[in-house]
Amino acid sequence: MASISWQQVEKDTIKLAKAIWGENVAPETIAGVKCDAVAKIDKDYWIVIEISKQNSLAKLREDLAKLNTVKQYLISKNIFTKCYFVTSANHPSIKDSGDSLNIEVHTLQTFANNFLGSEHYNVERSRAHFGSAVNPDSGQKDDSEYTPIFYIDDAGHRYTVSNICEALKAGKKIILVGEFGTGKSRCLMEVFNILAKNNIFPPIAINLRDHWGHKRLSYIIRSHLDLLGLEKFSDSLIRSLRRGNHLILLDGIDEVGSQSWSGDAARLTEIRKISLEGVRDIISLCNSSGILLTGREHYFSSDEEMLECLGLSKDKILKLRCPDEFSDDEIKQYIQKNTKLQSVPEWVPRKPLICQLLCRLDPEEIKSLEQNAHGEVEFFEKIFDAICDRETRINPAIYKDVLKNILLYLAQYTRKFTELKECISIVDINTAFYKVTGYAPIDESAVLLQRLPYLGRVGSGGSERIFVDTYARDGLRGLSLANILTTQDKSIATENWIQPIGQLGIKIVANKISPSQHLKKFIAYCSNHGNAQVVCDYITLHFFLGLDIIDFKDLSVNNGNFDELDFIDSTIKNITITGCYIKKMKLDNAKFEKVHITNCIIENVEGILSYDKLPAVFDNCTVDNFKDAFTTSRIRELSITNGQKTLLAIIKKLFFQPGSGRQAGALLRGAEEYWDPDKAKEILRYMLTNQLIIKAPGAHGDLYIPKRKQSARMGKILELQTNCEDELWEIST
Repeated sequence: MASISWQQVEKDTIKLAKAIWGENVAPETIAGVKCDAVAKIDKDYWIVIEISKQNSLAKLREDLAKLNTVKQYLISKNIFTKCYFVTSANHPSIKDSGDSLNIEVHTLQTFANNFLGSEHYNVERSRAHFGSAVNPDSGQKDDSEYTPIFYIDDAGHRYTVSNICEALKAGKKIILVGEFGTGKSRCLMEVFNILAKNNIFPPIAINLRDHWGHKRLSYIIRSHLDLLGLEKFSDSLIRSLRRGNHLILLDGIDEVGSQSWSGDAARLTEIRKISLEGVRDIISLCNSSGILLTGREHYFSSDEEMLECLGLSKDKILKLRCPDEFSDDEIKQYIQKNTKLQSVPEWVPRKPLICQLLCRLDPEEIKSLEQNAHGEVEFFEKIFDAICDRETRINPAIYKDVLKNILLYLAQYTRKFTELKECISIVDINTAFYKVTGYAPIDESAVLLQRLPYLGRVGSGGSERIFVDTYARDGLRGLSLANILTTQDKSIATENWIQPIGQLGIKIVANKISPSQHLKKFIAYCSNHGNAQVVCDYITLHFFLGLDIIDFKDLSVNNGNFDELDFIDSTIKNITITGCYIKKMKLDNAKFEKVHITNCIIENVEGILSYDKLPAVFDNCTVDNFKDAFTTSRIRELSITNGQKTLLAIIKKLFFQPGSGRQAGALLRGAEEYWDPDKAKEILRYMLTNQLIIKAPGAHGDLYIPKRKQSARMGKILELQTNCEDELWEIST
């Protein structure tokens, strides 16, 4: 322990004595000897403490002898006396002298450990896990190296873990919120590690989920120490806490757990308030202490409700937020510290939990996923499975498959709303649970329903939830739709879905479903019963597969929505699209046979410049914007060599068109007039060698898959061409 002044030793010893024996600890002169602290436990039982500021052995022995004089005097008065001698340094010979006089000799540290269990607490608490900061495989404490990040207040100011520690030492009440998997528990663990060093009054770090139903500080502390095997220190530690001697770290204010569930928002608010009664008691009784609380913000309907449930006022707290994702520098640090990887796939979300789960995978498996045309889809499914496993390990009241199916149901359910009005009520969550399990949620299962992963709060008030992670929402919708199409679940035929499936969603469906005549009959059935959006998703699936010829065999859709229809380089046959909204449409080198697109609203059309240039298949359609996109047709008109045109066509198709990758034949499509096969081979070889693209097996042959982080470089080549000064341009010349 670092050297501290004698005055601090005296001050801390008195604080410890009061925590151990109560407030009746005071200096007193006995038999002419000034004693630093005397506690009169009973009329015939006293505690006498001498705190020595001397450093020389001679002086220490002299002080020890004075304490023995006091002891002998009190014995003569029939007062049993327990004497303690506390010094700032460890002198074994002084301890031996004390033993001969039946006087306990301590340093400040051994005195604290003997009665308060300080060192024992620091050791045992450090070994136990902190909230959800656990190893995903073992469930034990997360021992990976911490990556420093900034935590943000409402004004945008940034705080480090060290800043949080200093604010706590100043007595601040801090609430750290964030979505699931953003590192709240890990932050609390790092705060504990800093504050526990050289501290005889250890910070008390409690996983609130372990203390359901405890409504008083004393119950929570006794239960907490019992879990650590330190219950014998309960009385003194409770007294010490009430005197403001400790900083308090409370993980999981959303995990204390109500044991009931209600579909009524007001009733649910009351349930949450009752659940947090024990936390309020801690805050009230330890009001002078710095306190850090963590939890998912969306557990509460508003900040006002959160503060009311905790018994705090807005002007007395510092509210911080965990960033949703690592920055580029932070993820680089995390990967370097915790894995042997050089980088991560571009499509991996930067959320700390996702990165932790990524580290579970063998580097060869990650490399395989990155080089696989469907690696992003496989990774998303692995992560979804791991997250549900983690959540149900935290709260085993709900099985993993039940949680997965609830989230899939809710993701699909929200397609009935526009994105701006998309929300999930308590009743909706209740219904999802019932649909999946066949019975209403009760008891412990209610807790997990209030803190479902991927969901967040709507605005600053209300009990409704939304999917805060739209990437995950689209992925869940894709998994759900793939299940529906596989089982041909006719119950969705009458659903009035509005929202399109999303890019990740369609990737997932494409990985699991192949269009077939049998599937088309199911799609037609859904269309006839009112769910036109399923038909739109089915149509989008065909374009995502990048087929040369797409024959829809007289399929029709009315009043649906498309994110994007990419007709580039395709021949489209036998389809009627009526009264639909299309956010984006690409028409470069498209051919149509028996196609009718009527009365549609199209927000953006790329590839042509005006309404009169639209193909004849469009009838009475409204177009908001035309864009002269850089198409394969425009490339044909450029005054450059065929090799350079081939390079631009390859870049355009690989990096700036949707889909997971392109087959070699698809690169040629639409560029036959100027395609230079020798230059194409040389360009692709360079791209592969320099890891601009990767080659992976696909369903119909090898695919070339772009490395998305190279898009900026490729965009510069498209824009500047002869002035780009890029090695690729020189190769194509």
